Amino acid sequence: MIRLQRHLPPVVALAALNGWICAPLLAAGYTNQFSSIDGAFISIARYLSRHWSDHSWWPIWHCGMPYEDTYVPLLHLIVAGLASSGRISAAHAYHIVVGTAYVLGPVTLYLMAVYLGAGRGAALLSAAIYSLFSPSVLLMPAVARDLGGFWFGRRMQILTVYGEGPHISAMTLLPVAIAALAYALEKRTGRSFALATTALAVIFLVNVPGTMATGVAVFCWLVVQPAGSRRAAWAIAAGAAALAYALACHGIPPSSELVVLHNVGPMHRGFSAAAKSAPVLLLALLGAAAAAGYRLSRTRVPLLLRFAILYFVVTAAVVLTASPAKFEMLPQGGRLQLEMEMAICLIAGIGLWHVYRRAPWRLRLILALVLAIGAGYQLKNYRSGADIDTRPANLAARSEHASAMWADANLAGERVYVTGSDSFWWNTFTDVPQVIGCCDQGESLSLIANVHYLVDPPAGPYHEILTKAYLEALGAQAIVVSGPQSTDTYKDIQAPERFDSMFPVLHRELGDTIYAVPQRSTSLAHVVHLGETVPTNVASDALPYKIYAYSLVIGDPTRPAADFQWLSDGVAHIRAQLKREDLISLQVPWFSGWKAFVGGRPIPVSPDGIGFQVLHPACDGACEIALRWTGRPDRIPSAILSLGALAFLAVLCAKR
Repeated sequence: MIRLQRHLPPVVALAALNGWICAPLLAAGYTNQFSSIDGAFISIARYLSRHWSDHSWWPIWHCGMPYEDTYVPLLHLIVAGLASSGRISAAHAYHIVVGTAYVLGPVTLYLMAVYLGAGRGAALLSAAIYSLFSPSVLLMPAVARDLGGFWFGRRMQILTVYGEGPHISAMTLLPVAIAALAYALEKRTGRSFALATTALAVIFLVNVPGTMATGVAVFCWLVVQPAGSRRAAWAIAAGAAALAYALACHGIPPSSELVVLHNVGPMHRGFSAAAKSAPVLLLALLGAAAAAGYRLSRTRVPLLLRFAILYFVVTAAVVLTASPAKFEMLPQGGRLQLEMEMAICLIAGIGLWHVYRRAPWRLRLILALVLAIGAGYQLKNYRSGADIDTRPANLAARSEHASAMWADANLAGERVYVTGSDSFWWNTFTDVPQVIGCCDQGESLSLIANVHYLVDPPAGPYHEILTKAYLEALGAQAIVVSGPQSTDTYKDIQAPERFDSMFPVLHRELGDTIYAVPQRSTSLAHVVHLGETVPTNVASDALPYKIYAYSLVIGDPTRPAADFQWLSDGVAHIRAQLKREDLISLQVPWFSGWKAFVGGRPIPVSPDGIGFQVLHPACDGACEIALRWTGRPDRIPSAILSLGALAFLAVLCAKR
């Protein structure tokens, strides 16, 4: 166990240094980084802060989805809580939370280093290098080009320009998890085991790539253990990991994990392209790492250095071989470059401190002077980079803001097709639901995943007919199209002027045009007959014809109308004049947790070929249907498992 008071000065110094670098982000609301995915994370926190009482059904993305499919929840719950309690914007709260994680990253690295045996000098030097230099610029020319040189901060760029706040937060927790496992191995007590379990569970609940990187780090820590500790270390790590998932299970239930796994291939082309070779190569890499760790454990190399060397080798192999379109050993393995930097900084800090301690005093003085001058130069570079990357946004000049605010005032509750950076930031300003939204790993409707291939590229009349049909079938009442003058970063829709002849214009502002998608009504419920919905077993080549036929059915003015009204998130009411054989086609995604009732009588709810719901009311005359989202079948078992794990941890902490 380390004495924290001895390490207070370096901890304060590291926090102050990184706090000064990150100060612009900590004070920021909306920054000018509208190309980042920050908007999606801010949207989650904003919606949560306004819907604490009921957010189990998430209506604003993917035509509606279970909340747990949006993103792992803990960071966003913290941001939403800060926004609500502090009465500040979700954007400002988000930047405070992720900025704090940035500041504490080198602090946790320092504390892990000293706990694993490094002296204060070596640990401080490692954390200082981690704070002020990005070694990936030396190994990856593309990173140096992206940064604009060798002297700017990749960690800050990833946080601000690319919006990887959850990943940065998980990286801050990674050293905590390793130190907690080492503490559990040393003490062998219930409390120390509970601490390690909690550290892993928090990472599970913060970020998936961070969890992946932590798993690699734990493996490397295990295989470099000395012979006398190896078996116990594996048992503690395995037990802590299993109990950690049980603790986190309510936030990331198995059903949600299965959705993410199902989307790994479509999301990560490099990983899916190498599906046959990647697992073999990854197993070979881990096997070689285990053999190398065993050899290192029999040497006099300190434990921390053994861990850092092995972690660098494994992460570098994953990162440097990653090509997003061709090959990846792990999904989005290139994102582990920051963890690779963490390992390099540990190695460099330990090595430089070793040289410094053995050098003559004159050389020590020169080395200290060179390091101090370099640190000052880098501190200036890092702060100037942070100032540039966190410049405040002029929302009045952004089309993303203008379009969302107009929709908020004029399209409340109506579903809209939005793409590009408009989509990223749409729900930071409005609760108007999107056809797509974020995030791809939680996508359950294949039609949504593929509709942009139809809508975005230009084509002929047949293509235009299908575009209209698909948007109608998905319940879109409007579409946002970004023109050349739009501030939308990506402008996914090509030849935007073609929509002038397809749809009536609702609004034009700052280069964005919002078109109406003419529908019979704004209702998401439609009266249909047996065989008129898209069949679940439809062949891919026949799907466009079925979608077109379905669009004609729901647009038929001779059909009786069905009124649909959301009473709250996940609770709706439907009214229609029906015959006993009539069905209700509902443009809300089907999951097994949906329940429907007519006069208190449960009625069947089944999926169609789009993935929407088909209700079977079997009633004559005026029919009123109550619809309720009760959660997936594993919702209650997951909650019970998490509560059981929490109770078990409480027992471990209470017992001496």
